Amino acid sequence: MAFQALRKYTSAVSPSSIKILPEVADALLSGRPVVALESTIVAHGMPWPQNLELARDVSQILRNKGVVPATIAVKNGIFRAGLHPDELENLSHAGEEGRAIKCSTRDLPLVASKHRCLSTSDENAQWGATTVAATMRLAHAAGISTFVTGGTGGVHRGGEHSLDISTDLIELSRTPVVVVSAGVKSILDVKRTLEFLETFAVPTGTWKSDEFPAFFSPISGVKSPSKFDNAMDVASAYLTGKELGLTSGLLVAVPNHDPAGQSVETAIQESLHEAESAGIQGRDVTPFVLRTVAEKTSGDSLRSNISLVKRNAEVGAAIANSISDLSFGSSTEERMRSPRLQMPRHGSRVVCVGGAVIDVVAKSNAENEMIIGTSNPGTIHRSDGGVGRNVAEVLGRLGSKPIFYTAIGSADGGKGIVSRLENDCGVITTTKSVHIAEDSNTAQYLALLDHNSDLIGGVADMSVLSKIPIPSIEELESVDILVLDSNASVDAVTTAARNGVKAGSLVCFEPTSVPKAQLLSCSNEFMECLSYIFPNEDELFAMVKALGGKVEHDEVKDGPVEYKEVRNAASKLLASMIPGKAHAVITLGSRGVLLASRIDSLSTPEFRHFPAAFVSEIKSSNGAGDTLCGTFIHALLQGAKEEEAVRHGMKAALLSLDCAHSAISPDISTAIFKKE
Repeated sequence: MAFQALRKYTSAVSPSSIKILPEVADALLSGRPVVALESTIVAHGMPWPQNLELARDVSQILRNKGVVPATIAVKNGIFRAGLHPDELENLSHAGEEGRAIKCSTRDLPLVASKHRCLSTSDENAQWGATTVAATMRLAHAAGISTFVTGGTGGVHRGGEHSLDISTDLIELSRTPVVVVSAGVKSILDVKRTLEFLETFAVPTGTWKSDEFPAFFSPISGVKSPSKFDNAMDVASAYLTGKELGLTSGLLVAVPNHDPAGQSVETAIQESLHEAESAGIQGRDVTPFVLRTVAEKTSGDSLRSNISLVKRNAEVGAAIANSISDLSFGSSTEERMRSPRLQMPRHGSRVVCVGGAVIDVVAKSNAENEMIIGTSNPGTIHRSDGGVGRNVAEVLGRLGSKPIFYTAIGSADGGKGIVSRLENDCGVITTTKSVHIAEDSNTAQYLALLDHNSDLIGGVADMSVLSKIPIPSIEELESVDILVLDSNASVDAVTTAARNGVKAGSLVCFEPTSVPKAQLLSCSNEFMECLSYIFPNEDELFAMVKALGGKVEHDEVKDGPVEYKEVRNAASKLLASMIPGKAHAVITLGSRGVLLASRIDSLSTPEFRHFPAAFVSEIKSSNGAGDTLCGTFIHALLQGAKEEEAVRHGMKAALLSLDCAHSAISPDISTAIFKKE
């Protein structure tokens, strides 16, 4: 997740401790503005569905201004900067389901150590919902300079005796982040809050007003320490403070002019008077006032709260853009137009382009034969698939941090596929690498099996894969290896291959299926880009036939692979590939793997056969070839020669052959590279 590249942004928390959403990391590394958002308001601050609706609305407000939103939270003990939409929705339910703990700065190590070792599904994720203080600390560690919230804590009434002072103020005094809020609620002691901020040298000002706001109301009766007339004033003050070595944050209070807010403020003042008349003092004042105000105002407080958070987001976006403009010497609009700054900058050496597919397998019960034309009792299993996705998963699990390009639908599980690749496998995606098609389904394959596991029929809905985005030459300039499957159109895959060659990348091709392999092998322009190809035996002969070669498919199925037909076919395939060094890794099922290599255009191909290890039971062969391909490529990136890479790939493939419910074994790790 670009941890090393973000080290320059380090604070007391190491960036390597934070999982940064690829889109957020990409923006930070290219100098584009990012705004942090707290998670307490989503988990605990509002009822569902208003909490989720507000979170989505605020994110859209920021995006419309050219700013990347980054919700800060702790998920299953992992500090997070940026959440996937599916995770945000999960968080919105976590508070009422008892899966979210309110988390201030002091709670961060406690929540992390308590939940980090727990293995839970996404549905049962355990959350630390960060307050203003905790959000500031994690945002700064991730390199985010601007944070938008509803309101900050302050000094409670009677705080001079109880010492009841919000940690938010302490964090403002020691963490250099711009905090955009609606001020502090008038149930707190506004005047003493400002005195505290002055004592601890926190620059504080009000947005276009001389009076410090009281959260629901723009009027508190307390003069603001300073006034910010525009976003550039805030950005200049913040950056000047950094140049002076100040470690404090900067508080921008935005007045709330929503009419509903004034009725809430009136109720607050009435409640404070009632508390005083009833002799309620100290720490008992705040809960009494909150309870009484809720009774008096009905839904006004919620409506006003939603309004002020959105207004704060608009102001925060302007400030983040101004900080970015002053810091990087060009406008956000110019940086977004720059191809070099749009490209993924995660330091990844490998890019995968291909399909992400939802695989659904329905199988009738073993006790009964399948009856056609009616419903049958049985099991239905759903899993993530797609050749490009599978190879990316393998590379991610091995630590290669691949960038994955694909296309998915907007509302049928595609986002979950991407989220699992990112969160469980370390695969990198960006808004540019994943196209979300509003008018299409995520690619799906439905297989119907009888009680003997024989295929009765299947349906494939793959139309969305024609919309897979293709990486440009600029995006591939720092990439060593480009991996392609054949799920995109012939023209698109050919363009990607050409871009890879022009950028200096080695282009690898996994044919995916016999029909698709034949289509692409008819394109000389495509074939001449390939340095590595990974066909099975059927795909090999189909491709050579499409190339115009006349090769007999040998019928011998046992014994060592020494027969001339496979070698002849491999030789013809190598002859069609990139001039110079080229390799074909041909999987032959139970007979192992044949590596065919050509050192240069004039040399005779060399062959090396690798026998398959004995396997007593194959639980699934769906992802074995993709596992070999991904592991082979990872080995090349680690400096291995082709022969050694094949051995590692075959070892990893055994794990996937033993995995019944997913194409790629979750047990794949760098342990397979250790010498026995």
